[in-house]
Amino acid sequence: MLKVYDLKQVRNNVEEYFKKHLPKYTVLEIKQKSEYPEDSYLFMVSAIKDDGTFAMWTSWNESTQSLNFGHYDLESYSDCEALFEEHYCRKK
Repeated sequence: MLKVYDLKQVRNNVEEYFKKHLPKYTVLEIKQKSEYPEDSYLFMVSAIKDDGTFAMWTSWNESTQSLNFGHYDLESYSDCEALFEEHYCRKK
């Protein structure tokens, strides 16, 4: 049976991670990475930095509490949205 993750808890975990490891960033949005049920533990995260730039990570692993594949110094939130769209895994 595949685990279903509570998005509120995921957000809390991501925000705690940011406080510890990326304190200059504020989490904006967290989205599922994939529409495949077996990927239910994978998410994507966007954030804004204190200097006004944006960043987006294409892999937050809720089961291991790890953040990977960052895209930094993005000029706008729409750049984050484009990366969300580009890296979202759809069923074929």
